[in-house]
Amino acid sequence: MYFKALPKMYYPYSGTQTIVPDIFRRVHLDKFFQNKLTLQSYYINDGETPEMVADKFYGSSKYHWLVIICNSIADVQREWPISQRALVKYVNEKYGSDNRTDVHHYVMAEDTDVVVDWDTVKVASGDYKAVTNMDYESDLNDKKRQIHLLRNEFLRDITAQYFRLVK
Repeated sequence: MYFKALPKMYYPYSGTQTIVPDIFRRVHLDKFFQNKLTLQSYYINDGETPEMVADKFYGSSKYHWLVIICNSIADVQREWPISQRALVKYVNEKYGSDNRTDVHHYVMAEDTDVVVDWDTVKVASGDYKAVTNMDYESDLNDKKRQIHLLRNEFLRDITAQYFRLVK
């Protein structure tokens, strides 16, 4: 649906010209996404894809582009949460399979948002807490799970506006 709406252009390919969608065409739809009243919070479950979320929320997977645009996602491979199984594989590849439980950094026990330097006395007393490589990557992945979706009552308006603007 997203690419079908884009105007076509000629693109030189292997000595010939091929007709392709003009993927560089951009439209400005901030009116819908800046207004929090048009959005609804959604928590992405383990293994869900943008297509699955669109099908669940809008009744059709063809609106996956709306899920992505609504959350300013440019690279689904990096900005969409991965499954728990894929996360373990990623951590093993990034840090080494024996290093999942190694310390990534230390945080204050009372305020885990504050990263601190290692201090033997404070770690022993419980003032500082170790964050493992797996915990760190899992936290980053979990932060990607909370997204916003355009409310269903605005679906017709935004798709009509998108088709009108993209031409």
